[in-house]
Amino acid sequence: MRHNDEDQMEKLLRQMPKIKDDRDPKQIYREIQPKLVNSPRRSKVVPAFALVAALVLFALVAPMFINNMQFDMSLSGSDANSGSEESMDMATMNADETSDDSAADTSREALEDKSSLKAEGEEETNAFAAAEIHTAEGKSFVTSSFNEESEYAVTIGVSLMDVDNIKYGGYTTPLTVIVPRGENDTYVDALNKVRGAIAYQDYGTNAPIINDNVKISEGDIGLASPMPILDVSDMAKGLASYQEILFPKELSDTFSTNYTHILFSDNGSTKGVEIGQNVYDGPVELQTKNKRAYFKYHTGSLPLLVAGNDRYLSIGEALKAMTVAPEQADYSKLEASIPETVKVEGVALESDDAVVRIKLADSSVLENNDETIFALEAMMMVAKEFGLRAVVFESSQNGTIGTITLNEEVRVPYSPNPIPYSE
Repeated sequence: MRHNDEDQMEKLLRQMPKIKDDRDPKQIYREIQPKLVNSPRRSKVVPAFALVAALVLFALVAPMFINNMQFDMSLSGSDANSGSEESMDMATMNADETSDDSAADTSREALEDKSSLKAEGEEETNAFAAAEIHTAEGKSFVTSSFNEESEYAVTIGVSLMDVDNIKYGGYTTPLTVIVPRGENDTYVDALNKVRGAIAYQDYGTNAPIINDNVKISEGDIGLASPMPILDVSDMAKGLASYQEILFPKELSDTFSTNYTHILFSDNGSTKGVEIGQNVYDGPVELQTKNKRAYFKYHTGSLPLLVAGNDRYLSIGEALKAMTVAPEQADYSKLEASIPETVKVEGVALESDDAVVRIKLADSSVLENNDETIFALEAMMMVAKEFGLRAVVFESSQNGTIGTITLNEEVRVPYSPNPIPYSE
């Protein structure tokens, strides 16, 4: 019943005449009590039957209702995918908008995950590329050859950070950089191009002393060939004691592969040039073929081949010395270059005295790894120190170690310790 009908009914009831009953309430109760006692009770069968019928009806109708809902949902999903249904109700549209937002979020997350994976992949690729430089296959710790028509192999003599440079004589070694050769470039031009651009500390070395304001040019002073002229006018020429030892060694490492002499100049004069405790009056000869042993120094990004300070009468003696570290201070980091796994059984020169045959014992473990490559190339550097042209590593096994083919003649290196460089 509506609210207005109820009001109307109430008004009608109020307009009815009043009825007065003079009977006593007790009398009224006595009159209706027998009727209440004798009145038949309502049967509960019909309500029970109605309840059962309702349950049966619900059991029949509910599956149809649920299937209809699923069909509607399936239809809505299909409409959301096709985008072609124009009679979708608002609930379906809202559901589709939510679905679209969710899909967009999922797409963004997928793109972010893809970008993240790509970045991780690039990092892994870069790490792999960096690791590739250090893989054993084809690896070398020496510069064996280069294109002399288009390149210079520049050697820069440097001293080592983590060694004793006074009591035990000091140690230097050349770093080798392959530099493109310009049309009119000299070796000195190539040297000047790169010597200030190398991160020397990355290799556990100090910057060369020539980088202390020494100007270098190539000049012809009437000798058989031009030579480097080192203008030391702006250099701090009062060298420390350890620099007195290292400076000549650095110069030999830097220039001896291309020149036999160097010349100092101070304010335009090549006479009486004072550097530390030394006075130079003309060309200075560079030391070569020093017949030294080679050791390992590895405190930076690459292990370096470093020549010792002692000279030996034979290649065999030098190789034996390389099986242990040289005498050095406790904090020095030089190591043996020939490990226990590589055993030299004998050394013999061929008849032309230009090739040495190094016999490796059958008990040697010749694996194609950094340790073995380094050891064999250290021996090749010793052969170079003795003025030989090539080496043959005689072994009971065949194959290649780094760039060295066992049982075949291999030319001695041009220089040790190649480092990367790009303009």
